[in-house]
Amino acid sequence: MSVEAAQRRTTFRVPVPDPHWISATIVGEDGSAAGAVLLDLSRMGMAARLNGDFELQRGLKLRCRLAFDDTTVDTEVTVRHCRHDERATRVGMEFTSLSDLHDSIISRAVFRLQRYLLRRQHGRAGLFN
Repeated sequence: MSVEAAQRRTTFRVPVPDPHWISATIVGEDGSAAGAVLLDLSRMGMAARLNGDFELQRGLKLRCRLAFDDTTVDTEVTVRHCRHDERATRVGMEFTSLSDLHDSIISRAVFRLQRYLLRRQHGRAGLFN
C-alpha cells in the first residue's frame, strides 16, 4: 500500500474481532435488507461483508442499521468501494448523516474495540472490562 493510499482516511478504523459484537443490516433503495458482517469501524465509516454477489456502485446511498449491545444506530451510508470474491461482497461505506447522538455511540464503540484489542495484546481480553 502506498503512503498516499494509507493517508486517505481521516480517522482510524479498528477491526471488529467478533462479528457477533455489532450486528449490521444494509437496506437498499428498494427497501430490501441484507445482513452484513462488520469487518471494521471508525467514526467516519465501516467495512462490511455481505454474503452473495451485490452490485453496489460508488456513491450509492443506502441505509445502515448497527445494533450494539445496548442501542441501535440507523443512519445513511455512501458506498466508497465494493469488491467481490467467489462467495461474498466487501463494501466500504462512509457515514453521511450521523446525528450527534449516533456519532457519540459510534465513537464509544470504536473506543471500546480499541481498548479490547489493546487488552488482548497484553493478555487481558475482556470486552467490557
